[in-house]
Amino acid sequence: MRQIRYLWKASKAVHGRFSAIALIVLIYTVLNLLSPLIFSFYIDSVLGSEPVTNPLFQFLVEKAGSIDVLKDNLWTGFALILFVYAFVCLFQYLRGRLNAVVGESVTQNIREELYDHLQHVPYSYHVQNKSGDLIQRCTSDVDQIRRFISSQYSEMIYSVCMALIASVLLFSIDKQLAKLAVVTMPVLIVFAYWFFRRAQKIFRSSDEAEGVLTDKLTESISGIRVIKAFHREVYEIERYDEKNKDYLEKTFDLLKQLGLYWSFSDLICYIQILLVVLSGTIMAHRGELTVGNLFVFISYESMILWPIRNLGRILADLGKVSVSIDRLLEILEVPVESQEGKEVNLLGNIEFQNVCFHYENQPDVLKDVSFTIHKGQTVAILGPTGSGKSSLIHLIARLYDPASGKVLLDGIPTTQLNKQHLRKQVGLVLQEPFLFSKTIQDNISIAKKDASIDEIHEAARIASVHDVIEEFELGYKTMIGEKGVTLSGGQKQRVAIARTVLNATPILIFDDSLSAVDAQTDAAIREALKSVSGSCTTLMITQRIATAKEADMILVLEKGQITQIGTHQQLIGEKGLYQRVAEIQNRGEELQNVV
Repeated sequence: MRQIRYLWKASKAVHGRFSAIALIVLIYTVLNLLSPLIFSFYIDSVLGSEPVTNPLFQFLVEKAGSIDVLKDNLWTGFALILFVYAFVCLFQYLRGRLNAVVGESVTQNIREELYDHLQHVPYSYHVQNKSGDLIQRCTSDVDQIRRFISSQYSEMIYSVCMALIASVLLFSIDKQLAKLAVVTMPVLIVFAYWFFRRAQKIFRSSDEAEGVLTDKLTESISGIRVIKAFHREVYEIERYDEKNKDYLEKTFDLLKQLGLYWSFSDLICYIQILLVVLSGTIMAHRGELTVGNLFVFISYESMILWPIRNLGRILADLGKVSVSIDRLLEILEVPVESQEGKEVNLLGNIEFQNVCFHYENQPDVLKDVSFTIHKGQTVAILGPTGSGKSSLIHLIARLYDPASGKVLLDGIPTTQLNKQHLRKQVGLVLQEPFLFSKTIQDNISIAKKDASIDEIHEAARIASVHDVIEEFELGYKTMIGEKGVTLSGGQKQRVAIARTVLNATPILIFDDSLSAVDAQTDAAIREALKSVSGSCTTLMITQRIATAKEADMILVLEKGQITQIGTHQQLIGEKGLYQRVAEIQNRGEELQNVV
């Protein structure tokens, strides 16, 4: 039921058109059923001598003057049938047009709702779920719903209307033969329902296998540079073939069930038609049934059986749709991030009070962390891989909340601040910056849509990338590839720095984002940053002592705990990780000078 409720909600804007489709299909069905009756009338009453009992044809005879007039002008029958089929074509067109409009409108609403929801779910949800599977749900599963609404909905109404109306007409002609004509309908319906239940289970496994396959494809395309660099093409092809084979086997299982249904339902239908033809022929030979009515029975029999048999395919597609909707609801039922909280214009004071943090079902990555950073200070954070440096800054931007303890900004716990408003005031440059497939100017101005070209150029100068951009043929209008693939690692980092600097936030965070630039460029960027960072609080995750030593304060993290706090002069003379790293880097510099 929840699937039906969701579709009803998603199609709210086109409820009236659903009703229009039902009405059009009803008229289309009646017009299709009218043609065999016209043939029967002309065979039995115009060419034969059977009395006219149908009110519609009694009206026709009355308008023509007499039955003899129609007999002398048999072309009227041809014209009448042509007229009916012209309207059949018209309503078929209207049906197809409305199907397309409704299908596309509903799926547009679903796509927009999904995209909007995915933008507002917590960051942790995206970390825990595979992007390929999410893409598959937002494309293949949504398209499954579109196909059902744009075709199978009207087909289902047509099948039901055709079976009911044709059955009533047959019973009005001859009850005994009509009973024989519909005797297999319950069998077909039960068989269709059985197929629906079985296909539903198989489709879920097929759909999930497609999600795994899509995720593997997404991962391979995203990591093609690594695959090429390590000559892993054959290995990745084998892994993809393995996933593809699994998807093929599960989909083929569904196709086998479909083939089984079509073959057995065809057999039932042909036996039913044969029984009606044989019994009707015998009855016509005995004079118990007119030739025209026999024609009606044979015509209607196909009109009843094939739509009922087609109901199995419709139910199978309905099973697929129910699975697809379930998979979409798994996304839509994830709670979005709360946007409640205070909207405070921050100054830049940061305080951690006994903060502990862990990812889901993982041990603590931060353990009882406490420190205070004052407005305008520059703080370097140094520590080995896995020590919790990135987790610490994620807490400041409130991508996560602490498991215990408090993170305070200007004395206010981050859990009391509005997330969206908070993140607008925290400039974050990641170690692996993401650039969009747009121009360089568009990528920089993402942070500030109304930025002038002079502001963009100044931000690029601070990031030491302005001169590089000017050397490109199109300058700031240069298109960069997906994820910035046409730029070097250092160039991407500097464009990302320019993007963040442009926004002039009170808190500026560099997550090891100078790692891909040389020491000289690093120094130039840090020097330029002094002109804009005087009024903002700057945190820099770094492994370079040359970068850290100019900070007002240095935090040393080891295994999730702060083991050292102080300035460069204090920590260089204190036994610990900072001193060891400094000694190693100094020896490395001495060796370079010798060379």
